[in-house]
Amino acid sequence: MITKWIPQFEKLAENYQQKVEEQFKTLSLDEIKETYEEVYVNPGTVDMATVEEVPFTGKDELDIDKISNAAKEAVKNGEVAALLMAGGQGTRLEHPGPKGTFSFDGLSLFELQAKQIKTAERETGQPIHWYIMTSDINHTETLSFFSKHNHFGFEEKNVHFFRQEHFPALSKDGELLLTEDKEIMLTPNGNGGIFSALKASGMLEDMKERGIEHVFMNNVDNAVVKVLDPVLLGLHVSENNDVTSKSILPKPGESVGRLSMVNGQKSVVEYTELPEGAGEQFQNGNIGIHVFGMDYLQKVAEEKMPYHLALKKLEHMNEDLLVVKDEVLKFEKFYFDAFRHADKHMTLQVDRKGEFSPLKNKTGKDSIETAYNDLKDEGII
Repeated sequence: MITKWIPQFEKLAENYQQKVEEQFKTLSLDEIKETYEEVYVNPGTVDMATVEEVPFTGKDELDIDKISNAAKEAVKNGEVAALLMAGGQGTRLEHPGPKGTFSFDGLSLFELQAKQIKTAERETGQPIHWYIMTSDINHTETLSFFSKHNHFGFEEKNVHFFRQEHFPALSKDGELLLTEDKEIMLTPNGNGGIFSALKASGMLEDMKERGIEHVFMNNVDNAVVKVLDPVLLGLHVSENNDVTSKSILPKPGESVGRLSMVNGQKSVVEYTELPEGAGEQFQNGNIGIHVFGMDYLQKVAEEKMPYHLALKKLEHMNEDLLVVKDEVLKFEKFYFDAFRHADKHMTLQVDRKGEFSPLKNKTGKDSIETAYNDLKDEGII
């Protein structure tokens, strides 16, 4: 059985065979085979006839003072937590370490966000719990960075770290891969794994026990993100939504998914899955900023999330146990596939300026320079 999945298994030394075999026994082979068949061998395509623009609102339609006060009251009552997705490395920035440790004028991405949460604490007199999803590749370094910086003024007990879950990468023939350390290659299972990871790590139960009702989620690499934005949070609280999303008007060809209705249900069509030019039909780019209701989080943590395919060049051992860097199959979940389980979901479209400045590349678009300039324009640094 194992040689079917790992053809070079018998070429391994006995001690490595034992280690690989123990790892192999923990895998759900049926799920792996099913995922390979559904996502790579027989992939579905987006039927654009089923995709429509999502209903959305703008700030000019809202009573900003009223909803901002609702947000502040919810924070003051201890009902709000912050949730950060920070599993990535700074590889594309040529930065050694977790992406959140990348700094502008001595201020790391982590600290830029921490300062905003601390401001909300001071304004309300209420400690705010910060839940941070890391990954195996950066977990230890992230914890060390926070410790080195005295948790940016937070009480250590109020910052909660948990790890992203993983799924095996496969060859294009559907075989498991071995790393240079002669272990079965596992890769992070995408941002959509956040719901099950919250549950498996005990964080969801922790939130519930603390009386958390609303969870504000964002990515680590949006340099100008407004963490705990009172307008988005207040809209969520006032309307008693399951999900409240923030969007921007995307630029032509921009690498952001499009918030949309798919078969009448709220979703996001990822930019990698849109037919060429189709993205220009949609006015709401997903920028990874959402507020979730606690009951909704508990519900979707139990739901099975589909996988999506990502082709990546990763180092692994070939059939002769030599390290090569070839294109392999990486499988990822997207959190927005859970949107269809929301009974009430609203979208708030905002101006890009002061809201969205992704840090993805060392140079060019969405780069260190563009993020730095946006931070200066906003007076943040």
